[in-house]
Amino acid sequence: MKRTTSERGKRRLASARLALFVSCCVLCGLATAASAATNWVSVKRDAGPGDVCLDVSGRQFDYALLDADDATVLTVRGPRKVKIVTRYLFSANEPNEQQYHLIVQLDGSPILDKAFTGHVLEGVSRCSAAESGVAALRKTTINVGTGLHEIAITATTRGQGQVAARVFRESKRRDDRYVTYAPDAYDAVYKLQFESGALSTYYHFNVEQPLAFTVTGPTTLQVYTRLDFDHTMNGSQSYSLEVLCDGDSWQIFHYHAKKLSSAHFVERPDILPGARKTMRIPVPKGVHRFEIRCVRPEACGITSQIRIPRSDISRD
Repeated sequence: MKRTTSERGKRRLASARLALFVSCCVLCGLATAASAATNWVSVKRDAGPGDVCLDVSGRQFDYALLDADDATVLTVRGPRKVKIVTRYLFSANEPNEQQYHLIVQLDGSPILDKAFTGHVLEGVSRCSAAESGVAALRKTTINVGTGLHEIAITATTRGQGQVAARVFRESKRRDDRYVTYAPDAYDAVYKLQFESGALSTYYHFNVEQPLAFTVTGPTTLQVYTRLDFDHTMNGSQSYSLEVLCDGDSWQIFHYHAKKLSSAHFVERPDILPGARKTMRIPVPKGVHRFEIRCVRPEACGITSQIRIPRSDISRD
């Protein structure tokens, strides 16, 4: 049986409407993803058994002590996510591995009872007792609904040690529409871990191995750089970076930086990251090869992250 012209027209119209609907959904999803990014802000406790100072690779942080009977209480306004970061504090002569349970109540109702295993981590200790072992951080996330809510946190342990925690609330911020762009020549890849538990990928380069990448313009790149520090370096340090485009020197950037107090490199605990410095590189039309070289100090090491506008990725 033949379809009439009217029937074929109706089918074409329905197909076109469906395609338009799917396209709009995809575009809306991309716009939502690009419009906001997540930041984590520390939440101070309202009550609890006390605080403990922990030294993490030379940087000191205050953690809230958790107890089985005396809850650490915080107030958070939702809707948002809340991240809880914990570490096990070993007592003297304990084995280097211990289990503990993190227990969370929201407005008086239990919402979480989660078991963790803590392992002694080198480079972390109590500020007042360097010989006492401290475990690597463990993190968990809970969802808080609309309105003001009370969060009560306790912990139980199998051993004689204690559990310490930091709490962070989710904070939405406008995204700059920039995303990371991977170079094709570098010395090593490091994960930069912040005390909130967030991880960020950085590419390391030095005098022997510059950072290099190819990109299609026109666009503008943001390049984050951090100078390597060791544990003995104090105060502000200077460094200079030269940017070359297609083999020709374009510009030299001069920076002064201090050690970053709230993060460390997972793979290299012997290296401390410097405060982030940002350079902007305008890329002309066409395909171009860039190199970033360390020119001062003589033996400098740099970690870097390249960022490019999301809308310009499709050209590469």
